[in-house]
Parts: sequence; C-alpha cells; structure tokens
Amino acid sequence: MTNDFDARLAEILGAATENIRRTMAASIRPAPKVELPVPVREALAKAIAPLQPVLERLNAMMPENWQGQRFDYRDMVRLMQEGVPLAWVPPADVIRQLLSADDASSRSKVIDDCRPEILASCREALSAVTDERLTAQRELLEECARAIENGTFSSAQALAANVWDTLMRGIAFANPDLLTSDGRWSYGHIRRSAPSVEAEEDATIGEFRRAAIFLPLPKTLEQFFHPKPVPRSFNRHATAHATGTAQYTVPNAMTALMLAVSVLREIDDQAYVVRIHA
Repeated sequence: MTNDFDARLAEILGAATENIRRTMAASIRPAPKVELPVPVREALAKAIAPLQPVLERLNAMMPENWQGQRFDYRDMVRLMQEGVPLAWVPPADVIRQLLSADDASSRSKVIDDCRPEILASCREALSAVTDERLTAQRELLEECARAIENGTFSSAQALAANVWDTLMRGIAFANPDLLTSDGRWSYGHIRRSAPSVEAEEDATIGEFRRAAIFLPLPKTLEQFFHPKPVPRSFNRHATAHATGTAQYTVPNAMTALMLAVSVLREIDDQAYVVRIHA
C-alpha cells in the first residue's frame, strides 16, 4: 500500500474517530425519547461539527458499496471469513441480503438470484480500474463477466480463479513479508501472514479496511485431499484439481469473479505495489 502522508493521516483519523464512535456507542443505552432544549441541541451540534469533515472523509475512504451504509462490522467479518468477498462488490443491497441469510446454502441462493445486480457491480468496479499494469487482468475479468452472462459458468469460474491467484501472487511478490523466508510463494504462508481481523476484535476502521480483501483467503485457499469430500463453496484448490459438479456451480463462478474483481479494484484504488508476470 502507499505510505504517503495523506494515507497515514487518514489512518490516524480513522483510528481516532472509530475509537470515539465505539466509546460513545458503549455508553449509550436505550432511553425514552427526550426533547432537548434548543440551547442544548445547538451546543451539541456545535461540539460535533468539527468531526463532520473527518467522518465524511472516512466514508469516502471506504469501498463505494460500503459508503453511506450501516452494515454490522462483526457480521461482515464472519461473512468474509466464509469466503464471500464484500469489498467493492457486490452492491449494498445484495450485501444486506447475504448478511440476513440463515446459512451458507441460503447465501449461495442469494448470489444466484442476484446475478444481474452482481454482474452490473462487477462491471462498474472493473470500469474504474485505470492502472495500466492491471489492464490484462481487467480484460480477462470482463471476459469472465461476459461468459457468465452467456451461461458458460464453468469457464468463468476457472478463469476468474486464475486471475485472482495471479493478483494475490502479485501482491505477495511485491511484499516479502507475505512470502516464505526463502522468498517463495506458499498458499499456507499467505493464509497465515495476510492482514486479518476477528469479529470479536475491537479493530479500527483502518485495520478493517486493510484486511477486507484478505479475509476470504483462509477459507478459499483451504486444501483438501482424498478421502476428504470436495468443498461445496468456492475453493481455489478444488477449482484447479477437482473439476466436477461439486465445485463447479453458478454461485461459485459468481464468487470467483467477485473475489478477483474485489482484489483488482482494491489494488487500483489503494495503489498497492504489485509484481505481476505478464
């Protein structure tokens, strides 16, 4: 990521504002509606006013599909840990449906049912990618979106999974702390080393944002070996080594596309240093 002054300032402001928000939230209890006197309301408004530009800037720092929304932080973390991307795609309304779904099967149905809306959000996110280093990957993901629209879901899943893998390797090779001690790529090592937060942690907005694209990694990079059954949710290992009806499904094709689009858009937005072999 960039380490310039503006990014550092934004991180500090984000952490401070989030700590203020959490402190205020912890002290507030439901109470009967009370009409405050006008002088008190005016004094409160005056006291809060200096924070408004900071809050607006924090909102603008978020992926566009989070801006202006009131998603539950802990539920978002748990969902991303299940392997479902939420940064940049899908659209906010689909996120709400995913968060309210009862289980993994219900969430897969949401992804299937909301295919047009998700595809539209993927195309919008891809159109915003302007980094010339990422042109080939953007065009391949646009091809994936067309494949899904034309009903060739398996082709889309395989290609999107490979683009996502390429992007994650590009991040890792440009950031040695994500590689093994001898400078090699390892799925196990990146699962353990990538930025992360837990639903129960009191993470700042900055920490949450940095971890967002990496939170699906542990689930999606799980390896499986016979006689362990083929994973039903999207899995990179199964997509490459267990081609068949268990792994190749419409929701998994959509998830693979969302994962790759999410990472690509984040790389472009945050100016990640990447090393992609063309």
